[in-house]
Amino acid sequence: MTFKVSIQHNDINFTTSADDIILDSALESKINLPHGCKNGTCGECKCQLVSGSVTHEEYSSVALSAEELADNKILLCRSVAASDLVLDLPGFVNGFPIKTLPSKIASIEKIGSVAVLKLKLPASQHFDFFAGQYIDIIHGGKNRSYSLANSPSQAGILELHIRYRAGGVFSESVWNEFKVGQILRFKGPLGSFTLKDSAAPMLMVCTGTGFAPIKAILEQMIAHNSKRKVHLIWGNFLPEDFYMTEVLPIWQQQLDLSVTLCSNENTPADFYNGLVTEFVTKSYPDLSQYQVYACGNPGMIENLYNTAANQLKLVKTNFFSDVFTPSV
Repeated sequence: MTFKVSIQHNDINFTTSADDIILDSALESKINLPHGCKNGTCGECKCQLVSGSVTHEEYSSVALSAEELADNKILLCRSVAASDLVLDLPGFVNGFPIKTLPSKIASIEKIGSVAVLKLKLPASQHFDFFAGQYIDIIHGGKNRSYSLANSPSQAGILELHIRYRAGGVFSESVWNEFKVGQILRFKGPLGSFTLKDSAAPMLMVCTGTGFAPIKAILEQMIAHNSKRKVHLIWGNFLPEDFYMTEVLPIWQQQLDLSVTLCSNENTPADFYNGLVTEFVTKSYPDLSQYQVYACGNPGMIENLYNTAANQLKLVKTNFFSDVFTPSV
């Protein structure tokens, strides 16, 4: 059974079925509704259900509270339509068109356990995206999501950061199979983890390769000569898990940027010894005037949101996140 989904105050409609996630149906229709993690963790796809009914698959209460559910808020990435729907997404404008394109591997640079993979786009194709968005790489019969780590100002190249995972189909291919010049297909741009229009100071908190979309956003801020105050707080388990740190002092010359690196073991004297959430809690007792951009593992995102919103006075709508889950 199919149902019609309409976006209030927009001339945007698409169809979904009783067997499909609403967000998936929208993306298949080339409508890039707001979203991030696609697994009910980040809350980026939360919207108001104006009319109709849905059923929800399992999700985190951080993304959608019981009070919000009672107020007819839904998560597009975990909802299935049970009737025709009308949704309210204030400020939503369908972004750049979602395309499926070929690309050619331009380079593979392995830095410790991370590969920096650069893809070159065909000269005949134009691909627009916002800093912080991601693409789906189509490989081995599956789609794997990776954030774009470069800003749109760097035309013709897409940069991805891929952590090696033993047995991970895509990361094993990057390490042991892929060659420069090989063709990879991808779909995008996707996601809504993008810089919001504001002059508020920012905390940019990331773990692991969650650094990738943060890097893209910071590079875009440099390209736009941004004067916003930013504190980058980046965590890894070990100091050797960090990569591309040589760009950090360069950025500090170009932005009003502070940097704190956090590690759990063998911590150098100029690092913070502990979790990124611990550092934020100790350093920022009042986040009421801040925006927080967070990217990394689900546990960090949930812990940081709860701490910032409940203890550190952060306005809940000023928390923006992109949850990274390992691909297999």
